[in-house]
Amino acid sequence: MIKNSNKMKVQNPINLRFSVWQFVRIMVQLEASSRARGSKNAPTLYRHWRPAWQEIDNKLAETGKSDANAFSDLMMEQEVVLDCRDKTQLNELYRTLENVINQLKAEIKAASGNARAITDLKFERTELETLLRRLRKIGKSEGKSPQRTKNNNIDNANQNRQAN
Repeated sequence: MIKNSNKMKVQNPINLRFSVWQFVRIMVQLEASSRARGSKNAPTLYRHWRPAWQEIDNKLAETGKSDANAFSDLMMEQEVVLDCRDKTQLNELYRTLENVINQLKAEIKAASGNARAITDLKFERTELETLLRRLRKIGKSEGKSPQRTKNNNIDNANQNRQAN
């Protein structure tokens, strides 16, 4: 498991876990977006995850040159643990995944007649759609305020009476 090495102080980060290959797809998309916008306007998520991305990208490049099995294991079997600082970054992640999924759909259409490519692309699309649904559930649960209990309501009512 690879953890985000970014040690910035975050009040309530949203911890995320996904496969290395999913992280690669996300970061390639964020990197393309960063290049198109310029570094000053790069997505905040890209800037936040960039150190982890560089570490993994370098490791993949090294491993890919010498050991195909280790490369495959790293891409498909290993996970990345990262955090989003806030809802803004989580929304960037949603949009990024939506863009990647749409690109995969277009690649599937373009690959007509190539059964192996279509199977591989459909696998990626399905897995990324599942990841997006899971992340949206996490985002919804992070956005909920604590449930008010009967005791909280009583305490608040008592405080209001004392203030008057």
